[in-house]
Amino acid sequence: MLRNLVSRISRLSRKPPRRAMSFCLFGKRVAMGRRSRLVMAGTGAAGLGLLGGWYSMMTAEAKEKDCDLKLQYAFRKARAGDLLNIIDCKNVLKSYYDHFTWMDVTDAKCFRALFDSHDMDGDGLITRCEMNKMLSKLNGHSTSVSYSIIAGPGMEGFAEKLVNADPDRFTYFPTSWGKFPDKSDNIVVGGFQPVNRIRDENILFLGSFHNNDVTLSQMYVITMLAESFPKDLTILLPFYPTATMERVTKEGTCATASTLARFFGGLPSSGRPHRVMVYDLHTLQNRFYLSGNSLATLHTAFPLILDKIPSTNIDCVAFPDDGAEKRFRSYFKQALPDLQTVVCGKKRDPFDPLKRSVVIKDGDCKGKNVLIIDDMVQSGGTLVECGKVLKKHGAESVNAFVTHGIFPRDSYKRFLKDGDRSIFDKFFVTNSNPTVIADIPEGDCFEVLDMTDLVVKDL
Repeated sequence: MLRNLVSRISRLSRKPPRRAMSFCLFGKRVAMGRRSRLVMAGTGAAGLGLLGGWYSMMTAEAKEKDCDLKLQYAFRKARAGDLLNIIDCKNVLKSYYDHFTWMDVTDAKCFRALFDSHDMDGDGLITRCEMNKMLSKLNGHSTSVSYSIIAGPGMEGFAEKLVNADPDRFTYFPTSWGKFPDKSDNIVVGGFQPVNRIRDENILFLGSFHNNDVTLSQMYVITMLAESFPKDLTILLPFYPTATMERVTKEGTCATASTLARFFGGLPSSGRPHRVMVYDLHTLQNRFYLSGNSLATLHTAFPLILDKIPSTNIDCVAFPDDGAEKRFRSYFKQALPDLQTVVCGKKRDPFDPLKRSVVIKDGDCKGKNVLIIDDMVQSGGTLVECGKVLKKHGAESVNAFVTHGIFPRDSYKRFLKDGDRSIFDKFFVTNSNPTVIADIPEGDCFEVLDMTDLVVKDL
């Protein structure tokens, strides 16, 4: 009987079907001839070889994603929040290393020293971001994407802030934005010499399109970067300057919002669409102008003012029009539900159809310290008129917040304490338009909210 079984296996080994291989791999051990044992050994080695080859062919990005998923699982299993104490950290690491081999984490002194080195303010708590950095040091694995930064004119300071915020994640390569005698561009982009740090890297381009000259210069560089075989290209354009020109009411008018989007969409492909990050886009439908090789991701800077309000006496938020109320009210209702709201709007003068005045359409501001919010400010006429109406209706104080400060022809000076529009106790603005913000004096009525940490999070 045994001889018949061995003879059968030998015949099957000449052309083994799937069931025969399954028998060899998972069947019970039986006595058989030398040739059949060799067949079994060869089959097992081939299977292990295929498995090892599959894992070695996984890209670094796929392996990193696999580890990130395991880390997310560890957080859920440990039920740790956004702020972790040392016990939370140990629970996360214990759950995480259910999947991995690691040095012994039970050495209390070593682990306490590592925890304290990431607890910058000494309150016994660290953030998830710091926890990820700790994990990177423990096993040499980075849990977040690293970027090579190229900065446009005026964005050099922003690049340095990103590096200071997370030096393990960001590397900044300065670029020379020179001009030839005939005023044409003479640009030398950093990161190519002496070693190419652009090819096969994640590139973050920091853009500031504050005038047409620098816009064209930066489009030259963005195009060149897209052609330099990057792993991925992200374009951070906090302020999208042409967003207000998205429609045509008179034939012959150029809708520059669409035109600029076409420039981005026509960039050379690097394999996957380029990402264009924009904050508080003036007209949301502009997002869909970006297509082809570049796609937009929309973000908001309102978390900055939401974090700021609790440290002030502000107890009421005013929206200058219905559009602002529909778009931004939910932020405040979710984060600060006890804050009162007022909605303003423009009403036509019944005696002069061409004249419109600001009125309060909903809410009561009497005795309140009001914050008027909007996405951007040019000369600020609407904000001032809204502030005057709120004061007239009994507001104790009036403040303002905008994400983008444009202030053409230095119109910010009119809001200073010696200006003719000095109505705001505090005027909060972000550094999304850094070339303008750099000229605004802090310590008067203006306070600049830095977007650096927000950008790091949104990346």
